[in-house]
Amino acid sequence: MTYTLDKLKKKLALPDSLQIKFPPAEIEADLAIPCFREDPQKIARKIKGLKLPLIEEIKIEGRYVNLILNKNLLAKQVLNDIDKSGDKYGWAKDGKKILIEYSSPNIAKPMHIGHLRNNVIGHSLEKIYEARGNKVITINHIGDWGTQFGKLILAWQKWGPQPITTENLYKLYVRINKQTVKNKKLEQEARDTFTKLEKGDKKLLKIWERFKNHSVKEFKKTYKEFGISFDLWLGESSYQEAAEKMIKEAIKKGVAKKEEDGAIVVDLEKYKLPSYILQKADGSTLYAGRDLAAAKWRLQKYKPTKILYIVGHEQELYFKQIFKTLELLGYDASKLEHVNYNLVTIGGKKASTRAGRTVFLDEVIKESLRRTKNNKIIGLGAVVYNTLSQRRNKPINFNWKKILNLEGNSAPYIQYGYVRAQSILKKAGKKKTNGKIIIETEREIRLVKLLAHYPEIIRQAQLLNEPHLIANYLNDLVQEFNRFYNFDPVLAADSPSKMKTRLLIVSGVAKIIKNGLILLGIKTPKKM
Repeated sequence: MTYTLDKLKKKLALPDSLQIKFPPAEIEADLAIPCFREDPQKIARKIKGLKLPLIEEIKIEGRYVNLILNKNLLAKQVLNDIDKSGDKYGWAKDGKKILIEYSSPNIAKPMHIGHLRNNVIGHSLEKIYEARGNKVITINHIGDWGTQFGKLILAWQKWGPQPITTENLYKLYVRINKQTVKNKKLEQEARDTFTKLEKGDKKLLKIWERFKNHSVKEFKKTYKEFGISFDLWLGESSYQEAAEKMIKEAIKKGVAKKEEDGAIVVDLEKYKLPSYILQKADGSTLYAGRDLAAAKWRLQKYKPTKILYIVGHEQELYFKQIFKTLELLGYDASKLEHVNYNLVTIGGKKASTRAGRTVFLDEVIKESLRRTKNNKIIGLGAVVYNTLSQRRNKPINFNWKKILNLEGNSAPYIQYGYVRAQSILKKAGKKKTNGKIIIETEREIRLVKLLAHYPEIIRQAQLLNEPHLIANYLNDLVQEFNRFYNFDPVLAADSPSKMKTRLLIVSGVAKIIKNGLILLGIKTPKKM
């Protein structure tokens, strides 16, 4: 609507403590104002005194002030606003700088089904924050440093060398991890190999560089399929020198201390958090130090309003430790937020490359194309939507049939709604329609109200970092549009006013479906 909820609140001169909400479907009202700290009678009198033509009736039910709007005026404002705003209907102008770290795969390993959830959530939030008028900088913090690379290089030296392929590197990774579980001597040999790498062994660095370059090349191929790109590719290795300085800073400020065995530890027990190690006794660093250094650099370099870390929920405690340590070091940790998500499981078990139990992302892409006869827009759209249509905190059990569902609450269902709407508009051509915007049926007003909801849906999705709100909204919109399509003729309408109104409704639906899918990282087809 012309009045987004924020604008309408200002128009009504409501106190900051009050919110305007869209009530549940069973409530016979268009908007609701909860008045738990204010006198609803007083608020109602105030609104009535403004004599706004949009507000037709005011009802008080308990502690709620419910507003009934003038349907025709609402339709006129909403439909004209969509027509005028086009692709940017529902957008805002927050004007903030947001950093989003997501994806962050480990080199020398193929991305698996668990990365799918990370990638599509991060990509969608990137689009949502941009739609809210923010400057977004995306970061791929690839895992390219640590003891695991000591293991991989050692495996390469022992059982290779082989041609550098993702498959060969993965097989070596699984093999060395299985062997080190049983062989403690081999485990120590791997740790020693990483220590040498960290100290700049030229031979080992050359092998590591080859692994990294190959992996990044393969990652970019996968990202391209999903339309994903990053502003910054800065892996853990980029912060190695800065991490060493950060550890010294932590010791100097009394935040960390050196233990008798030489390990450097941050004691967080008085904050009801476990202590954790920044540097091991053998002098090798851990990713905690590199993450601290990365956060410091981002805060100082970009001066962002917020930094989002899209990382699984199993790292929740770790991020609490990192954020608290940054705070103790004197940096503004309030700007850092861990946006977590639940596991993707296979047969009820967590996907794991280390254990050799997973489904690779490239397999998902290939299977989606096979099942949709090489229709990438439909196949990948189904995969992305299935993942994003669920709350972040809800676990997902990987199932081919479900993830590539082409019916019901799915991307193809929504995409078909878009194609249907575009077909009507194409048949209408440039036909000029006269008359007023007049709402006659309940299906028309329900669609108009849904269209009016869209700006608030984007706002809530950004506020809660929940793309599923947009996915579910689009499904509701298409369901309502299909009812309208079946009962309210557009091109065969019996008056110019009816045709004009319904064509504007169809145009609004098409635009919002397309724009909403873009926010999810999904394309719209020309035909189905």
